[in-house]
Amino acid sequence: MHSWDPDDSRPPYQQVAEIYRRQIKDGDLGPGDSLPSYGDVASSFGVSPGVVKRAFAELRGEGLIVTRHGQGSFVRTEQDAEATPTVADLAAAVRSLTERLEAVERRLP
Repeated sequence: MHSWDPDDSRPPYQQVAEIYRRQIKDGDLGPGDSLPSYGDVASSFGVSPGVVKRAFAELRGEGLIVTRHGQGSFVRTEQDAEATPTVADLAAAVRSLTERLEAVERRLP
């Protein structure tokens, strides 16, 4: 049974993500390997499935895993050189572009 450290200042989802991140980086989980279900991981770590879902979302955002609806989560077969942008990254880029566009439009007659 894995466990998260209640004395660690990081939230449990970050701790769970770090454990899987390390297993992927160290080769304990290889390309194409399936990860346990949210429920199995939650039971193993003593956390809620929501914590696991958030941890896996972080790993997806880093380009380490993929999740296929109805099939589960898997270690990516090809690791991205750069992490896949998160929704927050994309939202910030859209805000920046919107501000720049508004500045250009203000200068037009």
